[in-house]
Amino acid sequence: MGLVTMAFSLLGMVLPTSFGFVINLASFVVTLYLLFYFTKRRADQFTKEGYSYAQCLGFIVAMGIFAGIIAGAYQIVASNFLFPEKFEEMYNTVIATYAQMGTFDNNMMDMMKTMMHSYIYSPIPVLFTQVLASIFTFGFYGLFIAIGTKREADIFDNTSSEDDE
Repeated sequence: MGLVTMAFSLLGMVLPTSFGFVINLASFVVTLYLLFYFTKRRADQFTKEGYSYAQCLGFIVAMGIFAGIIAGAYQIVASNFLFPEKFEEMYNTVIATYAQMGTFDNNMMDMMKTMMHSYIYSPIPVLFTQVLASIFTFGFYGLFIAIGTKREADIFDNTSSEDDE
């Protein structure tokens, strides 16, 4: 999941911005499909015991944690080494927009610049925000995917009654 997130992020950086909607839509569809596929495959491993809604949701959130770590590592490398000019352009655009709003004084703008710079280029904030974003995103998708992937316990399994005798 993290590699898929990374691949779509890389495509978004390499391709022109006019393809942004298509890339985001494809990323959304592929992410939903893979979450469903991997969760269903995991639930199918528990045919006798069953795999509850909460277990499915927990598995999806766990995938979100690891996908966030991979996506965060990619963003650290991309912002500092692969595409620093694109990230600098994005940073300058955001700062210019805030400056044009006129709601912040010079002291607050300096603080905003420092904070924005650390959120884009510093490894710990980038990794933390990517993991948190993946947890919330996958968790939200998981609320619906877990409904279709949960697996009830096999009611015709007689191994537990044979063990009791």
